[in-house]
Amino acid sequence: MQTLMAQTLVVTGLLSPLGRSVARGAVDAGYRVLGVDTKPLTRPFPGVTFIQTDVRNELMPRLLEAEKVDAILHTAFRWRIRRSEKVFESNVMGTMKLMGAAALAGIKKVVIPSSTFVYGAHPAHPLFMTEETAFQGRPRYAYIRDLRDIETFINGFRRQYPEMTITVLRFANILGGSYRSPLARYLSRVAAPTLLGYDPLLQVIHRDDALRAIKQVLLETHNGVYNIAAPKPLPLSKMLRLCGTPGIPLLHPVAYKAYKWTRMVIRQADALVPLPWDYLRYSWTVSTEKGERAWGFAPEYDSESTIRAFSTATAQP
Repeated sequence: MQTLMAQTLVVTGLLSPLGRSVARGAVDAGYRVLGVDTKPLTRPFPGVTFIQTDVRNELMPRLLEAEKVDAILHTAFRWRIRRSEKVFESNVMGTMKLMGAAALAGIKKVVIPSSTFVYGAHPAHPLFMTEETAFQGRPRYAYIRDLRDIETFINGFRRQYPEMTITVLRFANILGGSYRSPLARYLSRVAAPTLLGYDPLLQVIHRDDALRAIKQVLLETHNGVYNIAAPKPLPLSKMLRLCGTPGIPLLHPVAYKAYKWTRMVIRQADALVPLPWDYLRYSWTVSTEKGERAWGFAPEYDSESTIRAFSTATAQP
């Protein structure tokens, strides 16, 4: 294992929950941090030099080179259910432009948080998918399609620039802090729709463990793709019980059709089911052996303690 201490770190999507948390930790660890976001900074961010711009800015290569940037953490991702040209440009084209700028500026390390959503939820998947498992199922929601497009691009980009360390962390559902992952929104509902006769195993990762994983790969050199999830996945029914969220069982043919037609006429229908039905029907669990073996990463929270901490935090006024 080779250690590489980055002195100057760029955090894109600084004002996202993940970006904020990593930037604070990086400042505390002694990094010089440049925060990039399209939104204005409305309150001081101690220790962070803020730059309000889009990562697609044609001057980005000059900025990275002039600031002598050692590493980039790319957290500028918009979790949208509906596909739009604007969000696609921001998520996918933004990543492409940023990676091109990084290559031109000679950046040695880029860390990209992704998600186990990319695998899809499909009955043909093995119980614990490795990083080499092919993506299956239709990416009905925009955020899944965008994550897949980004990873497909990164896979090709990596071959063109083998000298750059590109670490992709495929996180299970992040819970904790102010991170509003699709599963967090689902579990926070007064009542959650489920599919009658289906109780898939699901994985989570505590927000603090996700931050620990990012910190470790920034400090060390780990090229490649890694699954990150808490041990001991839980069935959906137990997650709902731990959160005190009653399930509303629906027949799956009715649920699929009703959601399709409702979504065509009511935009708020997206908020009812922040995860696609397939992800509430089939298990989509992953193996974490690669990261454990390569860089010894082990979450401090298992799945049940993550859910309990999330439930306690969301129940507080």
